[in-house]
Amino acid sequence: MPIELLTVLKFVLLGLLYLFVARTVRVFVADLAPTKRRAAPAPRPAVAAPSEPNRRSRRIPKELVLHPPGSAPKVVPLGGRGVVLGRGASADVFVEDVYVSDEHAEVLPDDGSWSIRDLGSTNGTFLNGAKVTRPTPLAVGDQVRVGKTRMEVRR
Repeated sequence: MPIELLTVLKFVLLGLLYLFVARTVRVFVADLAPTKRRAAPAPRPAVAAPSEPNRRSRRIPKELVLHPPGSAPKVVPLGGRGVVLGRGASADVFVEDVYVSDEHAEVLPDDGSWSIRDLGSTNGTFLNGAKVTRPTPLAVGDQVRVGKTRMEVRR
């Protein structure tokens, strides 16, 4: 091969290498730099708020029915004191679910009724699909989810 052809091929290869590096840098800069063309982030799901006066039912809950994935339902009566739900030995109600923290949530008496609060769990506690961020009153018929375990509030 003539030396001139090898020199031309060398410069073509060098040009392609520079083009590749330039495009790579451009992609990194575009990903790191905020632009005005990006759409606004989707709104976060609503946070469970304290109950409204005409909430589903004013009847006081008497029990929780746990529906763990792959297991039979378990009825937990609500007595005079609070109930801690979790996977740890210190939990009042053991929930066999790998997505549940050792002390995940607590159902506690609240002025004649019951409320639920998250105990700083990793995956959160959800009441009727909304994340619980503060003690929130429970009503008969509410659906609570901790990890993949669903709970139903009953009378």
